[in-house]
Parts: sequence; structure tokens; C-alpha cells
Amino acid sequence: MSEYTKVDIGFKDKNCLVKTLEELGYKPQVHSESIQLKGYRGDSRVQRAHIVIPRSQVGAAANDVGFELVDGEYVMHVSQYDKTKKKLNPNRLKQLYAKYKVKSTVSRKSNKYRIKSEKVDKEGRIKIKLSFR
Repeated sequence: MSEYTKVDIGFKDKNCLVKTLEELGYKPQVHSESIQLKGYRGDSRVQRAHIVIPRSQVGAAANDVGFELVDGEYVMHVSQYDKTKKKLNPNRLKQLYAKYKVKSTVSRKSNKYRIKSEKVDKEGRIKIKLSFR
């Protein structure tokens, strides 16, 4: 049985998290109440989540991947096996989440700022330049 690990990723914005997962090619399920995650055999696990990537989207022999809202922040529940997948790397998730958080903040303050440019460098880092209006 593949055990889950808990990753404190510190995400607070549900919309930015969902957009991040969608950019990675997932179709996350969003629930108002947390649900039990499923293991690779379809068995119910004790871990619960509000945002779930079903195991069928993660890959063969995968578990559900979940994001549980705990004290205003999302905690990632992922098996060690699934965590090794490039798309589910916590650092990659944080990078994409930050991109959407910046865009969200800029759009809320659209009368002050605008995005001047956005590009990805050779090392895969996302570079966003802002300017005052």
C-alpha cells in the first residue's frame, strides 16, 4: 500500500490552485465539504480533501491526490510514488501557483498595475514584469 505524505504548500487561494492544476493538464474536482481520497486499489483512505485530482488522471497505479483546506491553507496529500511525477512536484506547483497569484493580484488592482511581459527562461523559471499605469 502506498502511503500518503502531507505537504504543507501554504496555498490559500482556491481559484489560483485550481488554475495551477488545470495548467498542468488535470481536471480537479472541487468539493465544498472534504471527501475521502482513494488509494490505487480504489480503497478509501483516511486522508480527506476539498480539491481532488482523481487517480485516473494521475496515472497507472496512482492514488488520488488531494488538497485539504486546514486553517485557511491548503495541505497537499500525495503518495511518495505520485510525488515523484514531474507535474506533481511541490516546487513546480508553487511556481505556477505564484504566477496565478500575481495575475490575480494585478487584476484586482488593475487601475494601478499591468503585466508588461511574461516569459519562461531556459531554466524553466517564470518571469513576470509589471509596470505602473
